[in-house]
Amino acid sequence: MDWLKEKDEFEFEIKNESFIEKTLSSLLSLISKIRRFDNRDRGIYKIHEAFKIYFTLINIILLSLSFNKFYIMLNASYVILLIIFLDDKDVLKILNMLLLVFIFSSLIIGPSLFFGNKNALLVIVKITISIALTMVMSITSNWHNIISAFRLIKVPNIVLFIFDSAIRFIYLLSERAYAILCSLKIRSVGHIKKPYSTLSQIMYNLFVTSIDMSFKMDEALECRCFSGEFKYSIYKKVGKLEILYSIINLIIIVGFIILR
Repeated sequence: MDWLKEKDEFEFEIKNESFIEKTLSSLLSLISKIRRFDNRDRGIYKIHEAFKIYFTLINIILLSLSFNKFYIMLNASYVILLIIFLDDKDVLKILNMLLLVFIFSSLIIGPSLFFGNKNALLVIVKITISIALTMVMSITSNWHNIISAFRLIKVPNIVLFIFDSAIRFIYLLSERAYAILCSLKIRSVGHIKKPYSTLSQIMYNLFVTSIDMSFKMDEALECRCFSGEFKYSIYKKVGKLEILYSIINLIIIVGFIILR
């Protein structure tokens, strides 16, 4: 009868735990990307998005028009300067993406070197720099402020409204999916048969929810006599960082004029 006094060592294991955890982590990553700038108010993250958008577009256009090696090196130095002031996670994310872009561009454009295309290497570098500039702007900017900045270049209100509504819907639906998965995890006993089949049920639930949200939003806009004009708060005091950022970019623009 001694075996009755012995403590049983039983470890409860959920077989579908990894499936739920991976899905939850991906949803949390999506939500955090939308609400990522609550605690980032320093350095390049603090620069107004309007300056980032305008100078990024100008630099990409000028870079595509130039084949001067010194100007391309100037842009490469500028990109390195921007990346230095980013957080470690953002730097790693950008470097991983740039490595993939460089390898893919080399595979596509590189063989043209054997057919006498002397500018193939420059094109590869220009593509990599352009992607780097875009990623730095995207990572260091708030999506809602980007929408406000686009209003300054006379983008139609309806386009901005659709884009802003899409971001808000994605955020709300991600929160709902997160709540559904949390409840699924709590109710999981033993294991769920065919755990990946639950994704179709979750997607159906989100689809019905999105339709309901769209109807409610349409009714709310109708009640408020929405006329198609969507106002954004685009004012922000220009500080030292914006002035310094503008000076550096103006130097690059002047360099394009001189070196062309």
